[in-house]
Amino acid sequence: MENLNQLELAIFESLSNDYPSIKIHVPLLKVLSREITGVGMYVNFADYELPNDTPAIESKYGVIGTNENIEIEELELGLIYEVNLSNGKIVFIEMVTYGEEEWSGCIGDFKLTKQ
Repeated sequence: MENLNQLELAIFESLSNDYPSIKIHVPLLKVLSREITGVGMYVNFADYELPNDTPAIESKYGVIGTNENIEIEELELGLIYEVNLSNGKIVFIEMVTYGEEEWSGCIGDFKLTKQ
């Protein structure tokens, strides 16, 4: 299992503005896999145990996001993302291009910008 990369950490830092309890979950995350789909990527996390007093991340639909664009050099229009939850815990991040035909999954330098 791997640790989170800089982009994943930046996504969670941004989300913590609206979901403060996420800061407690992030140190518990380990990456199981990063699946490149051709037009996006899934970052799958290992299940983790929450300490007894740790609040669950609340979401009406089981997903959270910030409506930010991830700008990277390889893509003209960048990526959008959402974080999927189950039982108040982080399960995976889904990143998708804005209709570009193919993405290698390379990130390099990036910037999160409001849409």
